[in-house]
Amino acid sequence: MTLHPPTILVMLLLGYAMLGLQLAMVRRRLLEEEALRRWSWGNSLLMLGHLMLLARVVVPLPVSVIAGNGLILLGECAYVTALQHFIEDRPMPRWVRRLCLACVLAMVPMALFDTPTRVFIASLLTPLPALWGVWLVWRARHRIERSLWPVGAGMALIAAALLARGAHAALHPHYYADPTLPHGLQAALLVTSFVALLGAGFGFVLACTERATRSLERLASHDHLTGALNRQPAELMLDNALQRARRERTTVAYVLLDLDRFKSVNDRHGHVFGDEVLRRFAHTVAARLRASDVFSRCGGEEFALVLPDSDAAGALGVLDELRRACAAMGLMTDDGRPFTITFSAGVALSPAGSVGAGTLYREADRALYEAKHGGRDRAVLAQPVAAASA
Repeated sequence: MTLHPPTILVMLLLGYAMLGLQLAMVRRRLLEEEALRRWSWGNSLLMLGHLMLLARVVVPLPVSVIAGNGLILLGECAYVTALQHFIEDRPMPRWVRRLCLACVLAMVPMALFDTPTRVFIASLLTPLPALWGVWLVWRARHRIERSLWPVGAGMALIAAALLARGAHAALHPHYYADPTLPHGLQAALLVTSFVALLGAGFGFVLACTERATRSLERLASHDHLTGALNRQPAELMLDNALQRARRERTTVAYVLLDLDRFKSVNDRHGHVFGDEVLRRFAHTVAARLRASDVFSRCGGEEFALVLPDSDAAGALGVLDELRRACAAMGLMTDDGRPFTITFSAGVALSPAGSVGAGTLYREADRALYEAKHGGRDRAVLAQPVAAASA
């Protein structure tokens, strides 16, 4: 059975209406509200464009052709703008915006041509914004959400179907003399291009949902100020490190870090500067750790490190490197004076995972207490714990 093009347009209008309803429901609940707002504008423009093409029976043909194709092209441009904002958080390059504007303006004289020529021109111009969207997704494929890949694939399918329709219109113009008559290939290409565009919209909503979920998961597991892990997920990762150490007969080092005289920092320079010190310290530490290491904030100015496969020399070497890095952070107070932060550390070891997490914490805390009362700006290694306390 071959569908008439007007029937296809009616089906597409229903699909875009469903997508518009979904966009309206999720916009205020997801973090990417700006990107969704732009995609919503694109969806509305596409609905109006298809409605104008369908209204050619009551609207003058030039108005229907120019407005319909122009609105569809503007809708695609809005889609690509949303993609650019979602992937790179910046406006489209100026030359791409100029290209989109030129494509829209090129739709104005289309009413002067016969129907096959109009189909050919529209089929060449409409895929251009979609091709930029394909390039955006492909360029960022290794760092974007997986659910965004089908959006890029859908836009590639849109471009391929429309270009094939343009080539077919150039080679067989008699098939397009009356666009209201059913034709198998024309109907297939129309359905493929515009359903792919509709599917890209639903895929974009899914990608926004995935990003929002990941953001919420990160907020739940990471400290909002420093970006370090919160205590509970860090404890789970410590347990995993100890289990692995038992299997592989390696040593886990557990370190408690405490910034020296941090209360005086807040008292003398204010909490805003104190927060900046915590952020800079956390970023300095995190930048010098291995992928297998765990860095967490225990509370206030106290942090913890889990260093798998690290003996005493390795843990103390890491702390020496961190101490030098902290001295070179280049902090400046509000009055322009250089400011240096130091820290004290307590180190506890679990050879072959024989010392449990609770005992490790107590021993590291005791060693940290000794470092504080021994003059600060130093690290103290806890004495080996008896096997019975494992």
